[in-house]
Amino acid sequence: MERRIGLRARTDLEVIARHGQFTTRCRGIEVSPTGILLDRGPAGTSLEDHLLIELELRLPERIRALHALARPVRSVGSQQALRFVEISDVDRLTLAEHMDTVSLGGAPMS
Repeated sequence: MERRIGLRARTDLEVIARHGQFTTRCRGIEVSPTGILLDRGPAGTSLEDHLLIELELRLPERIRALHALARPVRSVGSQQALRFVEISDVDRLTLAEHMDTVSLGGAPMS
């Protein structure tokens, strides 16, 4: 996962990925304004076979979850990189604020 372009922040947040009739709970371990790196866990389901995945990002400092559509970019082991295809401007701004907070060391980790 070394193809980093742009600003990224290490984080730890709950992510619910919906693809078709299936729902997968993952951990967001790295986030940027354009995508997210998920850890699917030891028995995690690969998201590679799906063109679009609905994501629900639960930030520890927010009550309301952020919503995005994403597409799989690559996976290595239990990690899955996704690029956001659609995310509202408000949710993208909230995500940027979260990145600022964790970069400064002030975000509570769940």
